[in-house]
Amino acid sequence: MAENKEANKDAKAEGAEAPKKSKKGLMFGGGGALVVILGALAATMAKPEKKVERHLLRGPFVSNLSKNEITVNLAGEGSKRYLVMELNVEYFAYEESYVTARLGTGAVKGDAAGAPSGDPLYLAMLQDALLKIAARKTRDQVTDQVQIDTFLEEVRVAVDPLLFPVCVGDSHGQTMPDTVSGLRVGESIATATFRGMLHDHEIVVNALEKTVRLDDGPAVGYQGTERDLRVENPQKEYVFLDVTTLKPEFVGKVPIGLAGKVRQIYRKKFLVQ
Repeated sequence: MAENKEANKDAKAEGAEAPKKSKKGLMFGGGGALVVILGALAATMAKPEKKVERHLLRGPFVSNLSKNEITVNLAGEGSKRYLVMELNVEYFAYEESYVTARLGTGAVKGDAAGAPSGDPLYLAMLQDALLKIAARKTRDQVTDQVQIDTFLEEVRVAVDPLLFPVCVGDSHGQTMPDTVSGLRVGESIATATFRGMLHDHEIVVNALEKTVRLDDGPAVGYQGTERDLRVENPQKEYVFLDVTTLKPEFVGKVPIGLAGKVRQIYRKKFLVQ
């Protein structure tokens, strides 16, 4: 009987220990899962997602088209009639100050085009374009309301690529390179067929391998002395690049395209004499 009692006591002891051990294991497992979850949450909080900067065209904005009024002799009547005009431009741009900087009445951050004198090349090309268009018009063509609208549309088409030429990076003119890569537009950029918006397209540069490409177009090799390197995109649109100031260690992507677009031209002063 004593042996049976001892056996029963041992069996009860073993039976009591078993559930306790199992419960402890469950508690440990649950705590481990909690640690894993808290660790994952901490890692997510420690590494917030990097916000991608979005570049959107803003506007419309309005500015003077040129710094001064322009006078041109009209066609017909022995060229004795002349037109005195000042024009305003309505435009969209990534920065409103882009146009005023080109005129020399404002500044774009990080760009030498914001100098007080503006962009002399733009001002010269603008005046030449306006003189060419106006010199072909007669007095009747610039006083009839319907024909005036046609004249202003001609001016818009001519002015758009002058006011908004192809830019590379943060440079808004042909004379200054992009400050990050050193890349700049080539000498024949005015004849380029590519007219995409600046922050929708890119030049992919590998200065270590000495190759550049426009978007997903073919890679083009260079030596480093090219001032008019032609580069095409898959649509066969092309631009010209100057790689002489490209930084020899630069590997990356550089935005390329237009910093804005002209929407309409308005008369500010339009006097026929």
